[in-house]
Amino acid sequence: MDKLTPDRLNALSDGVIAIALTLLVLGIDIPTDHNFTRDGLMSFLIELEPGIIAYVTSFIIVSIYWIIHHRMFHVLKYTDRILVILNIIFLFTISLVPFIAKLKTLYRYDALVVLIYGAVHIFTGIILYITWKHIVSHEELLKSPLEKSDVQYVSTRILVMPAISVTAIALAFINVHWGTYFFALIPVIYAFMMRK
Repeated sequence: MDKLTPDRLNALSDGVIAIALTLLVLGIDIPTDHNFTRDGLMSFLIELEPGIIAYVTSFIIVSIYWIIHHRMFHVLKYTDRILVILNIIFLFTISLVPFIAKLKTLYRYDALVVLIYGAVHIFTGIILYITWKHIVSHEELLKSPLEKSDVQYVSTRILVMPAISVTAIALAFINVHWGTYFFALIPVIYAFMMRK
């Protein structure tokens, strides 16, 4: 397998990411101890808060991965063996997100769960970065040569996720809630970066 078109790899990636996004909602459990006749809707939603936070944060993060992945693969004319392997490793990390989001819901007061959650996103970001470096260093795979500014643009966006994850992990060992909610900065940072 020397050079292949990226169509099948894109289709596989889109499928795995779509399934991961869909499975995330299963991490929101209906509390079994809630008294629906006595307790109000607001009390019910407060009980769901950890699951909703993990779901929304993870959904946004995986969506950002998809946007970055799409931008990376948009420049490709061909793929090679190394790119296929790197992409499969990336998809493996994406497939873990529903599990770690559920873990984050169940052990919301444990800093170790923020460490695990953040570590998966650090690893995912590193794999994406290595994949991007492989793409840009093999011009024979590209549709056309890339501008240095475009390479830097994508590189920066990839590295934001690991940087936020490292900070969130450090914060979690000071205060687990700070670490958890620090991930909420991700859409804010990306929204700001997209304006440029």
